Amino acid sequence: MKKLTLTISLILSFIFTPLLKAQFVINAELRNRSEANHGYHSLPIESSQTAYYISQRTRLNLKYTHDKFTSYVSVQDVRFWGQEDMASKTGIQSSSLGLDISQAWFNWEFAKNWGLKTGRQLWSYDDGRILASRNWNQTALSYDALLIHFDKEDFHFHFGSSINNTNTSFNRDADLLNYYNYPYGYRIKYFNFLWLKFHASDKFSISLAEYVASYLDPNTTSTYYNLSTSTLHFNYQSEKLKILANVFYQLYQKPNSDKYSNAFMLTFSANFQPNKVSYGIGADYLSGEDEDGNNAFNLMYGARFKYYGWMNYFILSKDSKEAGLIDIYPNIKFKINNKNSVCATYHAFWTSEDLGIMDGGDFSYLTRNLGGELDLGYNYIYDKSFRIQMNLGYYFANETTEYAKEIPKGTSTTPIWASIMLTYKPEFFRTEK
Repeated sequence: MKKLTLTISLILSFIFTPLLKAQFVINAELRNRSEANHGYHSLPIESSQTAYYISQRTRLNLKYTHDKFTSYVSVQDVRFWGQEDMASKTGIQSSSLGLDISQAWFNWEFAKNWGLKTGRQLWSYDDGRILASRNWNQTALSYDALLIHFDKEDFHFHFGSSINNTNTSFNRDADLLNYYNYPYGYRIKYFNFLWLKFHASDKFSISLAEYVASYLDPNTTSTYYNLSTSTLHFNYQSEKLKILANVFYQLYQKPNSDKYSNAFMLTFSANFQPNKVSYGIGADYLSGEDEDGNNAFNLMYGARFKYYGWMNYFILSKDSKEAGLIDIYPNIKFKINNKNSVCATYHAFWTSEDLGIMDGGDFSYLTRNLGGELDLGYNYIYDKSFRIQMNLGYYFANETTEYAKEIPKGTSTTPIWASIMLTYKPEFFRTEK
């Protein structure tokens, strides 16, 4: 018995002694979201029926830190309840969808304040207008990339580069026959960015960034069209007041042409919280196509749900017929106690260009007013591992909304959407350095 006890002790010592000199964390995320959809992203008509569904995101995360290296792996499974394609009449058996990798990277601190992070990773910068993890989406948004970063308290420098392989051969004809090639022909091939942040004081910072996306022509393996976005971000935060502002300028290379078009976006938001109540106001201006050939602003890989209403009516330039967007959104949030809070936001939408002039024809009845959306939310935080979120969106549509959504005039009905999301993040294991 003594020999057996000694043997077990030696084995456990062999396994866990290296961990005493490092940090190893295992945790998970289980997120279920129930939704009732009667007008999410699209206007309903009289024959439209409400859709009810539940989606689930399941993640298992492992993080290991030792010396100058940190590694992180996040295994992810996202699916709708009951969507499994291997089932019987009595229940679910299995699925051929399988698992996916949300993140898999390591970071090497090769010099003081310098690091190299490579692998699949999430990116989010400033207030996420151009580049964000888009976490509301159950799958989120990852990049296969490398990131070189320099970080100090008052200055940050990041250079990121992502690539999506669309072929594995120098033989173009063979590549075009490769079934892996087709889906990627219309998506990004390269994405690079340079981001600088300066802290002028404890309350105020400025960020400068340049984002360049290169899209592969679907008919070739070596022809690219570039979309570059230059950004200037201002951030002021005090105990009671928070102000964010952005200036974006975009240069877009038109396909099959050497010509470029311009686009821009301006955003401003302010929140004042003197007590348990927070008062906010925000305004966004996105340019649209005009008679001079300028392009509608492209939100690229930025957050949508967070800024443009929970019903996602105007998250792509085509949602407003390429006529741009103006969004003014007053909001209020009341913190009932440490666990409960409620919030309300109203979005008033307009196009930044005249729809009738753009499309021609007799659209004299149209105005730039796209209607508005009211979002109501409730948030319950049990502890740092468990929370409940309830969301309700109601859209006030008009004739211009119907035209933008390609619904016959006067045929739309009440658009409404609701969701309840439960998020649990248990921690299974942790060792400290």
